Amino acid sequence: MKKILTIILVLLAFTAMAKNKTGENIDVNHYEIHLNNIDFTNHTIEAMTTVTLTAKTTLDAINLELKTLTVTSVTSGDADVSGFSQDGDVLTINLATALAENVTASFTISYGGNTYNETWGGIMWTNGYVCNMGVGFETIPHNLGKAWFPCVDNFTDKATFEVFVTVPNELQAICGGLLASDTDNGDGTHTVHYVVGQDIATYHISFVAGDYVTWNDVYNGVERDIPINVNVKPSQYDNVAGTFVNIKDIATYFENCFGPYPFNRIGYSITSVGCMEHVDNIGITSGVLTGNTSRENYLAHEMSHMWFGNKITCACAEEMWLNEGFAQFCGINYKEAVYGEDVYQAEMNALIESVTRTCHASEGWLTLNNVPQNLTYGTTVYSKGATVVHTLRNYLGKELFYEAMRHYLNKFAYQSVTSEDLRDAITESTGIDMTGFFDTWVFTCGAPHYLVDSVKTTPNGNRYDVQVFTSQKHRHSDHVGVGVILELAFMDANWDIVTDTIHWDGATGHTTKTIDFQPIAVFCDYYNKYADARTDRNFIIKDAYNVKATYFEAQALEVEDSTFIHVENHWVGPDHSLNNTWGIKFSEERYYTVFRDDKGTSHINGIFNYSKSYDSDIIQSSNDSTILLYRENASHPWRSIPYTFDGNWKIGEITIEELLSGDYTFASLDKTQLGINENKIEEEKNLIITPNPADEYIKVCISQISRKSMIYITTATGQTIKTYPAKNEMTISTSDLHAGVYYVILSESGKRIVSTERLIIK
Repeated sequence: MKKILTIILVLLAFTAMAKNKTGENIDVNHYEIHLNNIDFTNHTIEAMTTVTLTAKTTLDAINLELKTLTVTSVTSGDADVSGFSQDGDVLTINLATALAENVTASFTISYGGNTYNETWGGIMWTNGYVCNMGVGFETIPHNLGKAWFPCVDNFTDKATFEVFVTVPNELQAICGGLLASDTDNGDGTHTVHYVVGQDIATYHISFVAGDYVTWNDVYNGVERDIPINVNVKPSQYDNVAGTFVNIKDIATYFENCFGPYPFNRIGYSITSVGCMEHVDNIGITSGVLTGNTSRENYLAHEMSHMWFGNKITCACAEEMWLNEGFAQFCGINYKEAVYGEDVYQAEMNALIESVTRTCHASEGWLTLNNVPQNLTYGTTVYSKGATVVHTLRNYLGKELFYEAMRHYLNKFAYQSVTSEDLRDAITESTGIDMTGFFDTWVFTCGAPHYLVDSVKTTPNGNRYDVQVFTSQKHRHSDHVGVGVILELAFMDANWDIVTDTIHWDGATGHTTKTIDFQPIAVFCDYYNKYADARTDRNFIIKDAYNVKATYFEAQALEVEDSTFIHVENHWVGPDHSLNNTWGIKFSEERYYTVFRDDKGTSHINGIFNYSKSYDSDIIQSSNDSTILLYRENASHPWRSIPYTFDGNWKIGEITIEELLSGDYTFASLDKTQLGINENKIEEEKNLIITPNPADEYIKVCISQISRKSMIYITTATGQTIKTYPAKNEMTISTSDLHAGVYYVILSESGKRIVSTERLIIK
């Protein structure tokens, strides 16, 4: 009975805790914030905030959040306040008479003291200037509206705002919203009054104060004229016009894409530490004010938050990609309108490649919709989020994408959203079931990998039927996607491209397209429209110079006319089947596909780079010897080809003469298993091979053998192709061996490896 009673008491305690969770049982409608005294020397404020709220259930106490500041009084004309208390960040207002469900009441809280700040976040004071950043990187949860006014400090409880700030006459204060009044108090101070009529989250309201000057302009928007205000230090004023030269074009592009500007003005203010998407009063760091457009993407990124983040807001920090992923995309995508599609695509290509190489290595394999809060402001949310939005735009096509975004933004205007809300809104707008896309790109970690496996072309009158067989894997997951829509590129002999799409579900796909020419190649996602686990580069080489892709270089030594090279970097392991007797490890992280077509005679080498840092699955110690393998296509076995090597076991490059079309992959051999000792000098070797490189034959000399000694010649992939009883001196024909790298192994009874030598056949 005592145990049962204890359980009941514990459950009641948890129930009470849940019942009193901050903001759970109230809906704040409006905040009226008064910053009455800002002390720039001691970094303190004296303030008063009136919070107007509606009870969701009958309440005898109300919980709000306030960080480090001390409350001196709480009053209300609508409710009977019996007292208040502060416990950490929680302010509890006790009521003598319960507040009934659906009743609205206002509470006025007076407070003050030293404000909270961290390295980046909270209230930041710098040399006579002060600003609030809204969030903090170190604080979890990150919301820091509570650093300057009592509130329900989350992503979902939105309200309208009025902010009054009093400062000396020689200083300026700027807040979110429209300026309603600026009153001279007759005592050497003035009070500004700003109003935000839209419902916004607590971290989106702002204030800055200090010696600011304002650069003004007007943007003629699609529905109305919108003021532009840029507030900077006097010494920075001359840099504003050059920095903001394209701001109207950026606003026009976003309005055309996402609908009318959703707030009151286009405002930016200099802060001491960084950029923040405050409504009407975007914080920007001084480093953005270059006087030119070199940091313009920051202006675009933050402006786009007025739609993605402020008009609609992620429901929790774990889904921050709905804010920051879209804004990061917009901070690149606007360049399509201002500078041209090629500029946008080049920057997105670089971002996709960076995400594929580094994002998961640094942060782990995360789904976009559930990123841990210690990584809220990391590369998964921002960079990977942006590449998935880029993919989504191309999956739907531009017209449908922007139409769907406007539907989504209007449906959830001034509310909070989840990834499921976005998925369902797009489905509703387009009529396309987005379940498969979101399952693959948002709700599964890693990224899909799409591949053209094979192509079969058949004449059809004056045209050609081209059968294309495709497949998919998923990097770091066994997920198999459905609803795949992939663009195929058919290349003719003049290197011109015709595109079409293939739709499929499951691991493999198949389509037949009838086209006007016999293609010399068929590629998938030739224009890098998807951020899948493959990055492509296309080069037309007309002179002797080097071109680079990721960890690869085409070294053009001689070009008679021109050469086209298409390089695919696959960020998954290749298919392989080996007799792995000799301990070969294949890369499970990456391989290459190269397509080459020459007009005239060209001499072009291929240089493949490896490193322990990005090939750690096959290179783990000095015992691992890296090799390069080749196959014409997936229907052929992997084999070695002649190459030269420069580097060491940790990092190096492998060069092949005359780059061939086909697949290339790295593998490694365990030198201890093979018996390789690279520090031995020639006289100490038990196994000597001459000539090496060889052509027609090799002479093998063995200093010590036993009755059970055997000689094996293997391919670089470990396949045994010749076997002989060992003799002290042997001559072995090699005329039947293809050019490439082989190994000659001296073994005892076919089990214990005594010595190994690398053999190159010319």
